[in-house]
Amino acid sequence: MEEAAKSFGPMIKLMYNMIGDLSSAFYKKYGKDALSTISAVSAKYGEPNAKLVQQMMPIKNMKDVAEMYKMMFGMIGEKFDIVKVSDDTLHFKVSTCPMCIQGTSKELCEAMMQTDKKMVSTLLGHQINIGILKSVAAGDKYCEVTFSKK
Repeated sequence: MEEAAKSFGPMIKLMYNMIGDLSSAFYKKYGKDALSTISAVSAKYGEPNAKLVQQMMPIKNMKDVAEMYKMMFGMIGEKFDIVKVSDDTLHFKVSTCPMCIQGTSKELCEAMMQTDKKMVSTLLGHQINIGILKSVAAGDKYCEVTFSKK
């Protein structure tokens, strides 16, 4: 099963690139006016993503969320480094953006990360806070993100 999942990695990565390119082009054309639309569209897909994840694996806490992300990043051939994880908090680093929006802006990253915020909130059945401490979209060398229960 793990090998089959990895074979889908290049296709998934290509779809992420397309989403990132579309969002970047929309943001480049319309600037800050595009962010509310990008954020709303991104959030819209968080819940359906969570429902798909729930069919594949049980998610009870942030430790399970960390394992899910580790598996997802592994599928696309990227490294996922856990800085800290507890039942209520996940702090991680990644060296590349799966959406390939590096060099755009932190605000575009924040808008697109609404998918993850909504997905994790749905998976845990609690609202979460998301902190983007560093972002390759903003020119940082890596992304550093925290999820924590409200």
